[in-house]
Amino acid sequence: MINHNALRTALTAGLGNAFASLSGVEFSQYVALAVLAVSSGTYGGAIALGRQRLLGTVLGSVLLLIGYEGLRGVPMPLALALTLGALRLLGGLLKLRVGYKAGGMIIVMGWLVHEGGLATWIPIRFFWTSFGVLITLLGLRLFWPARGLDNSLDLMAGLLSQLQSCFRDLAARVDPSKTVQGADPIGIGRYRALRNQLIAIRQQRPALLQELGTLPERHPATLLMANFEATASRLITLVGGLVREPPALQDPQLVVRLHRAEAEFLEAMAGHLGLWEQQIRGRKVLPEPPETLLQPPPSWQELGRELNDPTANTASLELLERIATRLMLCRQAEQAIRDGEAHWSTILGRT
Repeated sequence: MINHNALRTALTAGLGNAFASLSGVEFSQYVALAVLAVSSGTYGGAIALGRQRLLGTVLGSVLLLIGYEGLRGVPMPLALALTLGALRLLGGLLKLRVGYKAGGMIIVMGWLVHEGGLATWIPIRFFWTSFGVLITLLGLRLFWPARGLDNSLDLMAGLLSQLQSCFRDLAARVDPSKTVQGADPIGIGRYRALRNQLIAIRQQRPALLQELGTLPERHPATLLMANFEATASRLITLVGGLVREPPALQDPQLVVRLHRAEAEFLEAMAGHLGLWEQQIRGRKVLPEPPETLLQPPPSWQELGRELNDPTANTASLELLERIATRLMLCRQAEQAIRDGEAHWSTILGRT
C-alpha cells in the first residue's frame, strides 16, 4: 500500500529543504522544486530530466540577461514575450522537452520579481537547482533503489506471466480437459492488452540507456532487453494468430488428436516461460538463461506421423488450412523461444 516513489520523493525533498534552510543561503525553496521536478521513478529518467532542467536553467538565465539588457527600449510585455519566444525556439532546436519550462520560469520571475538582483539570484538559483538534482539521484540510489533495468525486467516478468496464462487458456480451447477454473476467455482484447504491455516495456528504453554510460546500445543489459522484447513480440503474434483462427473439434478423430497435441505443446511452452519468469525475478544482476531447454511433448514430436494419416483427408479443406495455420504459428513460437535462449546465452557469454 506504500508508494515507494512518492515516499522517496517526499523524504528527499524534506532532507534537501532542511539542509538548505540550515545553510542560511537564501532562495532555498528551489531545492524542493528541483527534487519534485526531477523525480521520475527511475534513476535513468531522473538523469534525463535533471540534465534537461539544468540546461533549461542555463539557457533561460542567458536569455534573461540578454533580453533584460538588450531590450530596455522595448515595452516590458513585448520584451518579455520576445525573450520567451526565443527560449521556445532555442529549446526546440536543442530538443528540450521539459527544460524550457524551467527556463521560462527563470525569465518571468527574474524579469518581474528579481530584476534588481539578477547577478545574485541567478547563480544561487542554479546552485540550488543543481543540488536538488544531485540529491534526487542519490535518493534514487539509496532509498528503495529504482533503476530502469530493474523496472524493465520486472515489467518483462509480468508480461511473461500473462503469456503463460494466455497459452494455458488457448490450450483449454482445443482440449476441454485442460480447462482452468475461472480462466478468462481468450479474445482480441487480451491480445491487445499483451501488445500494450510490450509497448510499455519499450517505452522504458530511454531511461535504461541513460543509466548505462557510454555506448549504452552495446551494453549487455540493452542487448538482453532487446532480445526479450523480440521474443515476446513473436509469442504475442502466436496469441493473435490463434485467436483469429479458432479451432474446430467436430471433424474426424485425427483432427481431435492434432488439436490435443497442440494443447499439450501450448502447456509445455507456458511451463517453460515460467522458467524464464523465475530466472528474471530471481536475478542478482542480469538474469541467467534456464538450464533446461524447451522439451516439446511426445504428441507434438509425432505430428509428422499423424499428419500422414489418410484420415486427415476426410476433413474439410477449410479446417485443414486452419489447422495448418495454427501448427505453423506454434512452430514459429517454438523457434522464437529457442532463438531467444540462444541469444540470451550469447549475450551473457555462455556457450
